[in-house]
Amino acid sequence: MSLNSADLKSKILKLFPEIEKYGLQLEVERDSAKDAWLARFKKNEHELATHLEEKDVEECMAGIKCFNLGIQLGQFIRTYCEDGKNCKLGL
Repeated sequence: MSLNSADLKSKILKLFPEIEKYGLQLEVERDSAKDAWLARFKKNEHELATHLEEKDVEECMAGIKCFNLGIQLGQFIRTYCEDGKNCKLGL
């Protein structure tokens, strides 16, 4: 699959609107050393980086699922956003 980081980032943002809802920053890059993609979420001083294997990326791009990414993102939001101190809605 020929894919660039902008395409993958766009798909992730489309599948997970809570990224923009909570004002999270998202960076996506190819990690050639691990032969995988790296998705990095940031909010203030908090950061979560997670690797996406090629199969995960293919399923995500096909709209089938982004299960592992969703779990990681959900944990980040629960930890840093749900109390409303770091992730104010609508900002």
